[in-house]
Amino acid sequence: MEESSKEKNNILKKIKNIITQKVFINLIYAIIISIYLISFNTIYTKFNSETLTEYVEITSFAFLIITIIIFEIAYKKDSDSIALNGIEFLALSIYILLIKYIPKSYGIDTTIYILIGSYSFLAYYVIKNIIIYTKERKKELDQLSDIKEIVKDEPIKKQTKRRNKIED
Repeated sequence: MEESSKEKNNILKKIKNIITQKVFINLIYAIIISIYLISFNTIYTKFNSETLTEYVEITSFAFLIITIIIFEIAYKKDSDSIALNGIEFLALSIYILLIKYIPKSYGIDTTIYILIGSYSFLAYYVIKNIIIYTKERKKELDQLSDIKEIVKDEPIKKQTKRRNKIED
C-alpha cells in the first residue's frame, strides 16, 4: 500500500516538473519575442529607413535560421512540441519580414503594427500556457484517480426492446 502511494508521489513530482518546464520554456519564448518587438519599436523611432530595413532583414534571417534549427531538432527527436515551437518562430520571422510592407500597404503606422503583433504573440503564449497547464494538470489528476482500476473500460451494450404493437 505504501509502495503504491510512493509511486504515485514520484509520478506526481515528475508531472509537476514537466508542467513547470513546459510553461517556463513558453514564458521564455514570450519574453524574448516581447523584448525583441519592444526594442524594435524603440529602434524604429531613432534610426533612418535604410538602417531599419537592414535591421529587419538581418533579424528575420536570424529567426529563419533559428526556425530551421528547431525543425531539424524536432525531426531528429521526432517531437511534436518542438515542431510547434518551430512553427511559432516561422510565424514570427514572417511577421518580421512583413514589417516593411504591411504598414505601407494598409496606411497604418509601423509602431501600431509592431504593438499589435507583440500583443498578439503575448496573448498567444498566455493562452498556450493556460492550455498546457490545464491539460497536464488533468493528466496528473487522471493518474491519481483509482476509478479506472475499479471500473472496466468495456462499454455496456444494451439491446433495444421490441415492442409489439396491437393491431386494431
